[in-house]
Amino acid sequence: MHKSKINRLLFIVFILSNTVAAQIKFSGKVTTSEKSPLEYAEVILFSENSIALINRLTNEKGEFVIEYQKGKYKLEIRQFKEILYTKEIELTSDFDVGAIIVNVANVLETVVISKKKEVVERKVDRLVFNLENTISAAGGDALDALKVTPGLQVRNESITMIGKSSIRILIDGKMLEAGEEELANLLRSISADNIKSIEVITTPPAKYEASGSSGLININLKKAKKDSWSLSLGSGYLHRSEDGEGAMTSNFVYNKNKLALSSSLNYREGGEFFDYQDNIYFPDQLWRTGQEFKRNYKRINTILGLQYLATSKWAFGFQYMGNFNKTSGDRETKSTVYENNASTSFNDIIAFTNSSQKPEFNSMNFFNEIKLDSVGKKIVLNLDYFKYSNTDTRPYEGTSEIIRPYDFKYFKGINNNNQKTNNFSGKIDVDLPAKFINWSVGGKISVSKTNNDISSFNSGLVDNPVTDLLLTTNKFDYYEYIQAVYFSGNKKFENNIEVQFGTRLEATQTKSYDGSLKQTVSNNYTKFFPSINISYSPQQNSTFRFGYSKRIGRPNFMELNPNVTYVNPFLTVEGNPFLKPYFIDNFELIYSYKKLESKLYYSIENNMYNQIGLPDSTTYLVRLTNRNMFNVKRYGISELYIFDKFDWWTSNNVFVLNYLTSETINIPAKGVDGFYSTFSTNNDFVLNKTKTLLFNFNFVVMPVGTYGVNRLESSSSTALSVQYLVLNKDLRITLKANDIFKTDKMKFNSTVNGVYRDSNYYFDSRYIQLSLNYRFGNKNVNVGKREAGNVDERTRTGN
Repeated sequence: MHKSKINRLLFIVFILSNTVAAQIKFSGKVTTSEKSPLEYAEVILFSENSIALINRLTNEKGEFVIEYQKGKYKLEIRQFKEILYTKEIELTSDFDVGAIIVNVANVLETVVISKKKEVVERKVDRLVFNLENTISAAGGDALDALKVTPGLQVRNESITMIGKSSIRILIDGKMLEAGEEELANLLRSISADNIKSIEVITTPPAKYEASGSSGLININLKKAKKDSWSLSLGSGYLHRSEDGEGAMTSNFVYNKNKLALSSSLNYREGGEFFDYQDNIYFPDQLWRTGQEFKRNYKRINTILGLQYLATSKWAFGFQYMGNFNKTSGDRETKSTVYENNASTSFNDIIAFTNSSQKPEFNSMNFFNEIKLDSVGKKIVLNLDYFKYSNTDTRPYEGTSEIIRPYDFKYFKGINNNNQKTNNFSGKIDVDLPAKFINWSVGGKISVSKTNNDISSFNSGLVDNPVTDLLLTTNKFDYYEYIQAVYFSGNKKFENNIEVQFGTRLEATQTKSYDGSLKQTVSNNYTKFFPSINISYSPQQNSTFRFGYSKRIGRPNFMELNPNVTYVNPFLTVEGNPFLKPYFIDNFELIYSYKKLESKLYYSIENNMYNQIGLPDSTTYLVRLTNRNMFNVKRYGISELYIFDKFDWWTSNNVFVLNYLTSETINIPAKGVDGFYSTFSTNNDFVLNKTKTLLFNFNFVVMPVGTYGVNRLESSSSTALSVQYLVLNKDLRITLKANDIFKTDKMKFNSTVNGVYRDSNYYFDSRYIQLSLNYRFGNKNVNVGKREAGNVDERTRTGN
């Protein structure tokens, strides 16, 4: 049945993409006054009402071809928004206009001196944050860059779109398949100095995978412009409250003739401290638990990319990404137990835990791009493989001392998990620009396999010290298969309306095997994921946008892993092999006027899963696990304002307010309804005329809010940065102070199974950092608008 649906869908797309009227072909060649071809100039066809209808870029020979219907039009040739040539033309039959000579000397000089992209750009389906035009993340890592991106929020290792739920991360259009902790380690290994821009895609088009419930975040790395090369070397030291971090970074890009190369190698070594405080109010006892966790780490990240232009119509290449980590941690946990209304404790439980992890991530992408004609028809084929492995060992031991009547107990245990995940995927995208609509069709097949070899021992409370660890072994295996097809269309109308629409069909089959239960769980489902984005500009600097997309949130492999990790005999952390995906409908209405963007949004999230603490009033055991546990509705508004009236001050400001309702399912708790809000301001200042002394002020505040079963208390963060450019601006020295007042704490409370829990977590976010970065390279470049690589078409591996 599903196969017949797919066949009908592809047939309809084929008919629509070919039922177009005959077009007039108009061609020519753009050259400079020195008769050199002008590469990557914009050739634009306007209607009689000055509405842009179609545009093309000239190739390396300065040539262009435009196919459009009969009629009278205005032809413009631009470069960097500067008009180089204009002429009224009439299309009646195919013709070649010949050579068009333009003068670009003054334009190129102007561009090099003063032209730069806006810090924040808005497209029909996404917000683009041009990080290379800011200083707030200089010297930091990719996680620091996400912290200052408008519309995003980073709390410890959790990344969300403000006012929404979970997201997925892509690098150069390639999806990262990793759990929250593994993803954070990977992002911490990537230097922010290597990042060009960050795209926040809240209503992704159909060509993107449906996973990522609230949308996608695409991190674009820097690439060389035509006929240029550069090498940047950096180092830095970051000092936290109890430890520090040293970093070495490098980034090399090269683009000459038919070959484009990019590579980076980054190394970070240091330590960090976490403080967790929990008060759990059982019916007859109060448990005050404090955890002090110190973690040391070594992180290496490398990225290597190559693209070769074999012919004018065929480009191929590869991208390799490797991430290697080694972490060790010491956790001291103390639980002080009181009888209700008592001022002194009667039981002290002390535990010491050591952890050792060696996560490794290797990813390889091979791509081919074949142009079918000169008007934009092309095929992009991607083949991907990634392997993730992690050796995780967590031994623990401790004592329990009861004062009245006196009793002294021992406990000891260990949790080992060797995880290996392999994924193979193939993806094809076909772009079919036509007279009325630009069509895209494609499909993907993905195969994932995860194996977990688990061994553990838990003594419980015993009278004598434990000397033997009698390990129990277990296996957990997970298999996932996804097949997808999609079609999408994009149409620009003469009345300044642009429509992007499409749908994606994904069939998913999963199977997991739990060795301890001798149980296999299978799941099989097929879903449509439609999307539409509409923009309308009634006048200059004024645009209305509407967006809708249906998305899916799939649990990652670690969230499905049933391995139980004991912090002490009364506190465990475990996954849930019975987790099911959840679905979300996102609606947005956006109005932009000059530098102000106002958004209304509404979302419906069904069968949401999240981590929850399940307390047992009989055994006093608290299990931290994942459950499908609530349905959520969000009603919200957001305001984004860019202030850049002065050359010396640029300010990005975001305010979000939403109201959230939570209906709980399958858990002994009641959902909490209420408001959630946040405000952030990120400011860059130029302090001297030569623009070599720069200053940044960043402030984020989150008042009280709600989510699921939790009430969230207020928190804030303040950061300052100073940057000095010397040696012809090639050497950049940056000094940064983060979370100056130590107010970036996560405070929340909930009531589950009749037990009230009050928590206060701090993630060692206060630090001072000094970094240096020096850039070598060829500055005498032939500036082009298109950069090497096929960023938007790269495949997304994983789910």
